[in-house]
Amino acid sequence: MKVAVIGSGIAGLSTAYHLAKEGVEVTVFEKKTYLYGASGRNSGGVTPMMDKRELIEIAKRSLKIYDKVQGEFGFNFLLRKDGYLKVANHMDMEQLIEEYRLQKSMGVKVREVDPYEIREIVRGFNPESVAGGILGEGGVIFPWPVIWGFVKECENLGVKIKKNSEVKEFVIENNEIKGLKTEEGHIDFDYVVNACGAWSNQMNRIAGIEIENKIIKEEVCVIESLKPFIDPYILNISNGVYLSQSARGEIVGGIIGREVTEPDTSSTLDFLVRYAKKAVEMIPSLKGLSVLRQWGGVYDVSKDDLPIVGEDKVKGLVLVCGLGRRGMSLAPAIGELACNIVVRGKGYDHFSPRRFYNSGKGEV
Repeated sequence: MKVAVIGSGIAGLSTAYHLAKEGVEVTVFEKKTYLYGASGRNSGGVTPMMDKRELIEIAKRSLKIYDKVQGEFGFNFLLRKDGYLKVANHMDMEQLIEEYRLQKSMGVKVREVDPYEIREIVRGFNPESVAGGILGEGGVIFPWPVIWGFVKECENLGVKIKKNSEVKEFVIENNEIKGLKTEEGHIDFDYVVNACGAWSNQMNRIAGIEIENKIIKEEVCVIESLKPFIDPYILNISNGVYLSQSARGEIVGGIIGREVTEPDTSSTLDFLVRYAKKAVEMIPSLKGLSVLRQWGGVYDVSKDDLPIVGEDKVKGLVLVCGLGRRGMSLAPAIGELACNIVVRGKGYDHFSPRRFYNSGKGEV
C-alpha cells in the first residue's frame, strides 16, 4: 500500500510514523519546510484538561505516546510536566468548574485553586486579576525537537519526506483517489492524507470537498529571562492570555488568536500592546521587560471545534485537520486514528468529516 501525507507538521508526521510502523510505504509532501506551520510556531502547552470528552481521551493517549516515543526515537522532546493552570474571572468561573467536573470524571488529575493559592504556586501572581482556577496534568513541550524527532524516526522507517514539494492536483477517478500531481508529475497512491492545518482548506477545494474550517492567526513572543518562578503553563480563559517560563528563564506567551481569511504568519504591534497589558495585569513583575522575539502562526478549527479525521466524499482521501490550537496535545494520537482508518478501515463517527452533511451519519 502506498500513502501520501500532505503536510510535515506534527499531525502529518505522526500519521506517517504510525503508517510506516504498519509497513505502509509513505511519502510526505511539504510545500515549504519543517516548522513552517503551526507545529513550529506555537507555545508548546500540552494537557488533557480540555472541555470535551472526546478531546480528553485523545490528549491522554497523546501524552502516553510522547513518553513512549522519546525513548524509541532516542530524542529528547524537552517535555516538562510541571502542571497546567487554567484561570478565569468571575463571569467564566462556572465554565471552568464544568470543565473541572468533566476532567475529574474521566480520571484527569486536577483540582480547584483559589486566587491566593495561585499566588503561592506562581510567585507574584496578582490574586485580584482572577476569581480562581484549576490546576492539573500537563506542562510544556518544545515543538522543534518533537518535529525533528518524528522526522528522524520516519526516515529510519523508510518514509520519504519531500520538502519544498507542493501538491498541485489530486488524481481522482470515479470519486476515488488514484494519486497526486506535483512538480515531479503524476505519482500513484492508494490513499492521500490531507494534514495541512491552516492550508487544509486549499487542499480540500482542489479535491472538490466542501468543508471549510476557520483559519485562526495567533501571535506569540519571548520576553527576556528572569530567575525561574513559573512552573505550570498558565492559560487565562477570560482574556485569552497564556504564558510559561522556559528552563533558561525566558517568558513565552501570547493571546488566543483571531479568525483570518487566509494563512498569515506576520507579527503586529497591536498584539504586543494587548499582550503586555493583560500579562502584566496577571503578573505585575513582568512590567518593563524587553521582548526578544515575536512571531505569528496559523491553525484551523472545525465548525464544531472537534478534529476532523476520516474520509470525506472522495474514497481514499483522508482528512486530518481542524485540531485547533491543541495540536501538540492531540496530534500524536490523531495520527494513530488516521493510521487505523487507512490500514484497518476503522471509523470514528465523532471525528468523521461526514458529520457535517445532513445526508450522512458520519460513518466511515
